[in-house]
Parts: sequence; structure tokens; C-alpha cells
Amino acid sequence: MLTIGYRPDTAEWVCNSPGGPYRFGSGWVAPAAVLPDLVFPVREQDGRVGPLVGVLVSASSLSALLAGKKPWLETVIRSIHKAGGISVVSAAAGIGEKTVSGYVFVPTIHRFIEAAAPLPDVVYNRVKSREEEESEPFQTAAAQLSAHGVPLVNRSFFRKSDVYDALRSDRRLWPHLLPTAPVQTAADLRAWLRQYSCIYLKRDDGARGMGLFRLTALSETEAICEYPGGQKRFCSLDALASLIQSGRYIAQALAETDEWNGRRYDLRVLAHWHNGRHTITGIGVRSADVESVTTHVFHGGTILPYKEVKERIDEAALERLIALSGARLGERFGFVGEFSADIGVGSERELYIYEINAKPMVFDEPEIEARRLERLNQLFAELAHRTP
Repeated sequence: MLTIGYRPDTAEWVCNSPGGPYRFGSGWVAPAAVLPDLVFPVREQDGRVGPLVGVLVSASSLSALLAGKKPWLETVIRSIHKAGGISVVSAAAGIGEKTVSGYVFVPTIHRFIEAAAPLPDVVYNRVKSREEEESEPFQTAAAQLSAHGVPLVNRSFFRKSDVYDALRSDRRLWPHLLPTAPVQTAADLRAWLRQYSCIYLKRDDGARGMGLFRLTALSETEAICEYPGGQKRFCSLDALASLIQSGRYIAQALAETDEWNGRRYDLRVLAHWHNGRHTITGIGVRSADVESVTTHVFHGGTILPYKEVKERIDEAALERLIALSGARLGERFGFVGEFSADIGVGSERELYIYEINAKPMVFDEPEIEARRLERLNQLFAELAHRTP
């Protein structure tokens, strides 16, 4: 480790080590006789220090972070510094042609300061909405990073239909996919229920079980619609037409699933790019209440220790499934450094992919989150062409 410093008055990064100059992101650390007050311990390797990691967030997240209201994001940033890197946090508007303007966490004073830095070695995208990713500032920032060869970890959110299409391109994944397709009319619903009797309706851009319904046919015209928090009986599927026309919905066939103590469960698998492929970082388990539509804790699901179902899971098959899925996602969406997958376990212990998320939420299991930080820093180092 060596120590570099930052001069806020000149926005200059400096070092008084005789071994310099050192590469720092897209720029250099200038030599200096004396370090300023703001200093940072960093790793040095082959004439480079860091890595310098950009953390791209929504403007509202930036203000919340500075107010101490984004503990998970701050934990990620602190872990980057602990691993010998430096993070610069910014909104899309802060990314320029040669520099990024934002905030840097200073370990010695335990707070963020306003700072400018060269374009980073890698940028971690944690912008929180699709709308912001589609905005002109974000698109401009992404193009700027691409033009300078700066890797952007997780370019965008996924839509469920796009994920399904990407995975369908690989025949080896077909046994793990449930029939899925967009639905736009009541006639579409009738056709699905005639074939499958019970289906799930999901918003194509939904998350955390929001916009999720389970539809069960009672007759040719009647159905029960269950949703987090209740259910409703419909005498005609035409009554659901306005719902599915209000947004992009997909239908997904129901799987016969394994149960633990009489309750359905599924796996929440966290994966990262590591040494040339996607590997499993951690496995969480979520169990549904007896009458619940979803296993999401947000809607009443229960956290189940993985050890309770571990013997029921073919972990080698799960590793292959994650690696194959990651490869197909990368072909469709560009580089995917991190994702989580909701995986169902069938009644015969087969594995089904329910959905895959580009920006995993915080896992409740501390050991998974600890491993996640480790893997993220290995990923940042690898993308910065350094030995982790």
C-alpha cells in the first residue's frame, strides 16, 4: 500500500512516493514533495494505483448518501477503500469527457467530500429507475464511458420478456424455462388458462413481487385472481382487460414445486462474473405462507436457512445453470458483472428459472452480503486489469 492525497483547491491527486508517476484511472497521480491533509491508502501494482471505481447513482440517491440514508451503498464504498481502491460517487451528469465530478469518501475523516477525478477504471451502475437509465444524461454518460473503454457493470435493468428471449436462445436452458409470453387481451388470458389452468401474471418491468397475480380458472369464463394481500373472483376475464392493458404484462405457467414443511420455497441466487464466467456467490431461500402468492419477504415470505434444503438441491446443476444463463445475458445485454436469479425447485428437484434481476437487492443473510462485497472488489480489480 502507498498513500496518495487530494487537493480540493486544484482538484489534483498527488503522491510523494519516489516510485511514481502512477496511473490513476484514465489519468495520473502527480508527484509532490508534501501530501495534503486529505489522504488515501491505495494498492499499487505495475505502476497503477487503485482501482478507481465510479459508482453511478440517481441524483436523489446521491443526496441521500450524503445525509447518511444509504447504508448499503456506503458499505460498498467503504469496502472499495478497504480493498485498496478509491470510489468516486456521481450522478450521470457528473461524468464528463475526461473527468468525473462527484464525491469521494475519505477514510481518515469518515465522511464524503466533493471532488473531481479522472475517468474511472470501472463504473458500477446503481441508478435506481428505468426512467433515469433512459434519460439523456444517463445515455450520454454511458456513451462517454464506452468511447473511453471504461467498463460499465450492469448497463441497464432487465425486462422479464427480454430475459426469457435471451435464455431461450440456448437449447440447454429449455428444460429450466417455464412457458412465458406477453399477454395483452382477455382472449390471451382465456387461451393460457385453457392450456394451463393456473398461471402467474407479472409486470414485465416489475420487482419485489409488485404487479404479481396468480390466476386460476374455475370454468371457461370464471377465475380467481390472487395477489399479495388478497384475492378476487371474476365472473368474466374481460374484467381483467383494463389491468393488462395498463402496462406490459407477461404470463408464466405454474410449476409443480417442492415443499418444505408443507410450504413452497424458492432459491435467491446471487452471482458474479469471476475468472471468465458467472459463478454463485451465495444462495438464499425464501418460503411462502400457505396461501401466499409469492415468497417475497416484502409480501409476507419467510427467510429459510439454506442448510434446511441444501440436501434437496443439485448444486452442480445449479452452478451450470447460472454459468449458462450469465453467458446468454451477456450476449443480449452487454457485460453483466452481477445478477440475482429466482430459481424454483420442482417436485422432482428439477430447477426452474422464474426471473433474473440486473441489480440485486440487499440480501438478508449477512454471510451472503459479506461474500458479495468480496466478489465485487475482485470484479472491479479484474476489470481494471489488475490481479485481485
